Amino acid sequence: MAQQSNPENWQSLHVSLRDDLQKEIYLTRELLSNMHQEEVSLMLQDTGGLEQILQQRSQMLEKLSSLRLRRQETTAKIEKIISANHKPSSLDDILPLSEEISTEILSLSDQLMALNERMNRQQSQNQRLAEHPDHSHYPPLQPSLQTRPKRKASVATYQIKK
Repeated sequence: MAQQSNPENWQSLHVSLRDDLQKEIYLTRELLSNMHQEEVSLMLQDTGGLEQILQQRSQMLEKLSSLRLRRQETTAKIEKIISANHKPSSLDDILPLSEEISTEILSLSDQLMALNERMNRQQSQNQRLAEHPDHSHYPPLQPSLQTRPKRKASVATYQIKK
């Protein structure tokens, strides 16, 4: 395998990929929080607050863009190591399931995809609010936290015959 030909570089690239994904997830969460702040500002029609939020977002997007570029470069380096064996690289070659770090990277990637989906929904909600300032007849896309009766705990007991 490719990682056997240069194990130090292979491992360091995977560690770098994992670390970049962790940073990207953190920044994406911050961005999602910023988008929630935008929603509140739109609902309150607070243009001053909205302008400040959008300026903060611009800085976050620049950082996120550079992180994504770095992640793509790292992945390209891993693919280059694999292609040294003269075979096309697949996801299983880039992230072998036998390695613990591959599992971490795949888990982080799943988290990032879920965050991106939430950001897309929030963006749609914010766009609707921006286009229609009279937002009273538009329900939020996020499920509301309504109080509902608490479920009673139940315990099942079984009699075991000997």
